[in-house]
Amino acid sequence: MDPTLTVRPFEAADAAPLTNLLHAAYAELGAMGLNYTAVNQDVETTRDRALSGQCWVVEQAGQIVGSLTISLPPSRGLRELTAVARERNRAWLNQVAVSPSVRGRGIAGHLWRLGLTWAAGRHAESIGVDTAIPADHLVRLYESWGFERVDTIHWPGKTYDSVVMTRPVTPKDT
Repeated sequence: MDPTLTVRPFEAADAAPLTNLLHAAYAELGAMGLNYTAVNQDVETTRDRALSGQCWVVEQAGQIVGSLTISLPPSRGLRELTAVARERNRAWLNQVAVSPSVRGRGIAGHLWRLGLTWAAGRHAESIGVDTAIPADHLVRLYESWGFERVDTIHWPGKTYDSVVMTRPVTPKDT
């Protein structure tokens, strides 16, 4: 990863700048008509989501330019939507975001490896993720990380169906 970037755990004081990053990172999805929560969520929602699992932020020159949250177990709302999220020892990726200004530098992949190692260290047997079906580039990204499509869900209030994807955690992931 670029040496001008630093990765660290989320702190509660990061909620406002992380909210700004999420709005910027998800703006293109909003422009596609996909009303992801991160398109316009408030600071309290950002704080609550980041603190619901392990969240890392990536900084460059004091600005948050990337983030990933992983939870174990998945959120209650997700567990209500799909049996896939209720499976034993399943972690879940949430709100992966990279600023458009620094995309293509391996930030998402670096954060993914941190999350995978974190989950493996907590005895997760698999990891899940869900994203809007029309967000082809995100579906392809998760497939490149070893995820496979296993279900479809519809979050209340969303304009799209989401694909649910999972991948096993293997001994080489630790």
